[in-house]
Amino acid sequence: MKSLIRLLGAALLFALAACSRPPAAIATVAPSLATQLDTDLRRLREEVERLAATTASLYSRRAEIIRGVDKTKYTFSRDGAFHKPKDDGGAALWISAVLPVTSDMQEVAYLTEPLDAELIRICRELPAVSQAYYNDRHSLNRIYPWFDTIAQYPPRMNIPEFNFYYLADAAHNPGRKGVWVPEPYVDPAGRGWMVSTIAPVYVDEKLEGVPGLDVTIATLVEQYFRTMNQAVAVVSREGVLVAATESAIQRLEMPPLKDHKYLETVKLDTFKPEDYNILKSTLRPVRTMATQLLREGHSSATVELNGQLHTAYAAPVPELGWTVIELYPN
Repeated sequence: MKSLIRLLGAALLFALAACSRPPAAIATVAPSLATQLDTDLRRLREEVERLAATTASLYSRRAEIIRGVDKTKYTFSRDGAFHKPKDDGGAALWISAVLPVTSDMQEVAYLTEPLDAELIRICRELPAVSQAYYNDRHSLNRIYPWFDTIAQYPPRMNIPEFNFYYLADAAHNPGRKGVWVPEPYVDPAGRGWMVSTIAPVYVDEKLEGVPGLDVTIATLVEQYFRTMNQAVAVVSREGVLVAATESAIQRLEMPPLKDHKYLETVKLDTFKPEDYNILKSTLRPVRTMATQLLREGHSSATVELNGQLHTAYAAPVPELGWTVIELYPN
């Protein structure tokens, strides 16, 4: 009799455990999405490293390249910025008036013209990339796709003050490799919230500039979440909600992930507000769950959301230090 009771008890425990586990198809969403994100983002970082090497090689061909450039395509704006006013199918070009634009600075605009072909290729071959560009130490910006830089940029914007430049410098990146701007920020070029991968260009041991590839948050949502019904979110190392499905946003009671509305020109780094940080959520259960998954390294945690118990499963994205979190109702 005791043996029968033990068997029934074991069977009951097994059944309860089985009921608490999500179906296999749902349980694999977080790890498979994390793996795909990591693979795709690593490829982008490797691409920007190649772009940096290509850019560095142009400086040794300075005189040769400049001789073949149609300099009439470039002019000064009324505010003193140097730019290419017409879309010729290539990249836009802009040099800030934060410093007087010298003839040497104009020559960098000319010698970087061969980059247009690479910037175009990258944007066409890699759908996740919304724009590709090169910024130099004098606040020169060559960027594709073309847009009206005079209308978008403040005339004296100082590009080296932005995270998508200085995070590649010697102090932040002594290894001189491709790196990420992992926390979402607002793009000064008008593309909304994004993350970027950047790499330094050194010429004769001097940092001349930083090429970059941008991935908008809207692109991430479209590419990875458009057909997904599960409650899944991607969260940065600091707890900022990078992208999420609608059901995850509702369960976490976060504001909708809408594009940033430009109320004024972006002048410095702008990050997501605390409203989007699950470590700072107004809901204690969400904060506790976030701490367990992001700070304590748990692979799962139990959390009550909207009066219902959920299991939150976490899968890492090592390339950026992000975490994919999947919420499954118990």
